[in-house]
Amino acid sequence: MSAVRPFLGKTRQRQIDRAMASWQPRRGPVRSPIAMALSNLWTAQGAAQEACDRAWLAGLLEGEGSFITHREGRLSYPVIKVEMCELEVMERVADLLETRLRVEPSRAEGWRPTYVARIAGHRAADWMGAVRADMGLRRTAAIDAAIAGYHPIRLTDIPPICVVPGCGRPHRSRGLCHAHYMSWSRDVARGRSPRITPLR
Repeated sequence: MSAVRPFLGKTRQRQIDRAMASWQPRRGPVRSPIAMALSNLWTAQGAAQEACDRAWLAGLLEGEGSFITHREGRLSYPVIKVEMCELEVMERVADLLETRLRVEPSRAEGWRPTYVARIAGHRAADWMGAVRADMGLRRTAAIDAAIAGYHPIRLTDIPPICVVPGCGRPHRSRGLCHAHYMSWSRDVARGRSPRITPLR
């Protein structure tokens, strides 16, 4: 309990505090090496904190997350969805995924409402790649299937200039400048084989 307490929400911390307060050890409290190492990790800054957050989210996604392939016509894109009743936990999920929570009304009398966090597209693909190594076989297979069918329409890494060799003009769309984009667009509209290859 001492080892994991810093990584938990306020509700779980209060439960741990009550449990620890009721404990009467025969010897004085001894901090295990694991507890001390995790405490040091918690207080570290920068990359260690980011790694801790990623590991926490990976563990939650393994149990409560869904890695989905959403299809609309010929297009498909990856989706990460988490749905739980614990508001405090879901607020942390939404904060890490940089998204908003949606509230689903209770389904029956006496039930609590559920909270849903959802991201899609390149942000979902990035997170899937970040947590994939920490997932089990079933989640890994779902991630691979979602990413394999993902062919984004919009560029996620936009080049500053046209990708046509020797051009150097500012980027407009699909990795091309205005002139090369219009050339490519006219070829496509007329059913000709494009003389220029865009990034998307």
